[in-house]
Amino acid sequence: MSGEIDPTEARASDLDRERTVAALATAMEEGRITPVEFSDRAETAWAARTRPELLAVLADLPGGPPPELVPLELDVAFGQVQRSGQWTAPELVRILGLGQRTTLDFTEAVIRVPEVVIEVTASMSSTRVVLPADAEVDTDGLELVAGSVRHRAEAERHRHRLRRLLPGGGRDPEPGTPIPFVLRGRATLATVTLWYPRKSRR
Repeated sequence: MSGEIDPTEARASDLDRERTVAALATAMEEGRITPVEFSDRAETAWAARTRPELLAVLADLPGGPPPELVPLELDVAFGQVQRSGQWTAPELVRILGLGQRTTLDFTEAVIRVPEVVIEVTASMSSTRVVLPADAEVDTDGLELVAGSVRHRAEAERHRHRLRRLLPGGGRDPEPGTPIPFVLRGRATLATVTLWYPRKSRR
């Protein structure tokens, strides 16, 4: 096999399966599917190996699959894109637009995934990632030709509380568990700036 595996085709995790079955249970409680349909779909979900198999059992339900299971693709040529506030972070964010200026602010984001992958392939672009206090960053897979990765520290102006668990959020991580952020991809004439909150003295 050659080439990079598309994350949407990557193997599903146990947490992905749990979320899918929870969404099916909600649909059954609302009367959208019968108990027999729930049993059949749940069996398919538990046996699923890849993300598309999980998405298929939820495709015809209102609201579709949980947003964290679906890759977020940001493609605005020579435009600006911003995600901030209490948005639900998916496991994969793709930055695609030529000349795109992107800001991803995770300080108040709802993060229910085991890691967040940010894939940058937008050339002539600028990407700003504002990280939560408990982030752990890996940039080894990011290749910028005639570009750079910048690390900045920013004083906390407000005390943000990272809401990693909401109803249906899956397992409860131990307090203080780092959230892995993985940056990867290849782009030309691109800059990526990582903003780290400056820890307050106590």
